[in-house]
Amino acid sequence: MGTSTVLHFSTTMSDLDPDAQHHMRLLVDQVPSMLAYWDSQLLCRFANQAYERWFGVCREKLLGTSIRDLLGPELFAKNEPYIRGALAGKRQIFERIVPGPGGVQRNSLAEYIPHIVDGVVQGFMVQVTELTELKQIQEALRREQEQRAQIEKHAAEVEVLLRERTEMLYVLAHEVRQPLNNASAAMQSAQAEMRGAGMGGASERVVQAQAVIGQVLTSIDNTLAVASLLARPDSIALDDTDIDTWIRIVIADLPESERNRIQVLRETTTRTVVMDMSLMRLALRNVLSNALKFSPNGSKVVVRVADSDEPLALIVDVTDTGPGFSSELRDKLFTRGARGDHKNAGHGLGLYIARQVMQLHGSTVEVIGTAAEGTTLRLTIHQSEMSE
Repeated sequence: MGTSTVLHFSTTMSDLDPDAQHHMRLLVDQVPSMLAYWDSQLLCRFANQAYERWFGVCREKLLGTSIRDLLGPELFAKNEPYIRGALAGKRQIFERIVPGPGGVQRNSLAEYIPHIVDGVVQGFMVQVTELTELKQIQEALRREQEQRAQIEKHAAEVEVLLRERTEMLYVLAHEVRQPLNNASAAMQSAQAEMRGAGMGGASERVVQAQAVIGQVLTSIDNTLAVASLLARPDSIALDDTDIDTWIRIVIADLPESERNRIQVLRETTTRTVVMDMSLMRLALRNVLSNALKFSPNGSKVVVRVADSDEPLALIVDVTDTGPGFSSELRDKLFTRGARGDHKNAGHGLGLYIARQVMQLHGSTVEVIGTAAEGTTLRLTIHQSEMSE
C-alpha cells in the first residue's frame, strides 16, 4: 500500500462519504497483515483489525496508544533501532517473532515506511505479515532435505558394502571353484585309468564323487546369483544370441554323466534370440538341473524349442519323466526356498533364480503341465520388448 493511500485514509477518513468509508474499512480489515500508522511521537493513529487478532487489543482503544506500551519493553527494545531508522527517513525491513494472546508466537516480516512531508518525517506506516506457515513449510523442507541426504548417504554406504561383499563372494567362489574343478579333472583321469584296469566299482564311486562336486559348483553359482547378479542396479546386457550355441553351453555345464539324458527337439528354424546370455544360461541350466533331479535315473529330459508370432517370442519347453508335484507346491514353485520331496532337493534357489532372470527379460517361466508321467516347464522369452 502506497504512502499517499495510508495518509489519506488516516487523516481524511471522515471526509469520505459513508459508503466509501465502509468499503475502505472493509478493504483494510480483510487484509491478513497488520497495517498501522504511528506518528513521530510513536502514538497510534490508525490500525486495522489484524491488530486485534495479533495482540488481542481492541482497535478503538489502540488509537492514541504508544507503540512502546503495545509491544512491551522487551519487544520494543528489539524493534527500537528500526523505529529510529524509520523516523530518520529510512525504510526498514526485518523479521521478528511477535507474541500474541495465550503465548502464541508468530514469525513475521515487518516493514516500516517513513511518511515524509516537505522533508520532515511525520511518522511511519507499518505492515507486518505473518510468516509462521511459511517458516513451518521451510522447516519441513529442511528436515526432508536432511532426511533425504541421510538416506542417500546410507544408500551409498550400503552400495559400497554390497559391492565389497560381492567382490569378496567372487574371490571366495574362485578360491573354492578352482580346486573343485581341478579335483573333477583329476577324477575324470582316474576314472579312465580305473576302467582300463577293470576297476568298474571304483570307477562308479568316482562318478558319484564327481556328481557331488557338480552339485557344490551349482550351489556356488546360484548363491552368487542371488547375492549379487540379480540384485545389480544396472540393466541387463541384451545381445543377439545363437540358440543352438546357448543350449550346447548349458548342457556342457551339466555333469558329464547327465548330458546324454538331454534330448533337444527343434521345432523352429529361428537361429537367434535377443537375451542376456550369462543370465539366460543360468536360468535354463537351473530348469534342466531341476528336471534331471526329479526324474528317474537314466531317463530322458526333453528340451523342445519352438517360437511364437503372437506374442513374438522364443518358447523352450523342458519336460521330465518325474512323478509330478502337488498343487500346493505348484503355487509356490518359483518362490525362494520352495523344495520338492527329494533327498537332493537343494536350497530351493534354482527355479527362483530362473523366474528372476525371466522377469529381468520381461519374460516368463511357468508350469504348463504336471502329472504322474512328468512335468513341463515353459520358458517364454519375449522379443518385442527386448528388441526395442
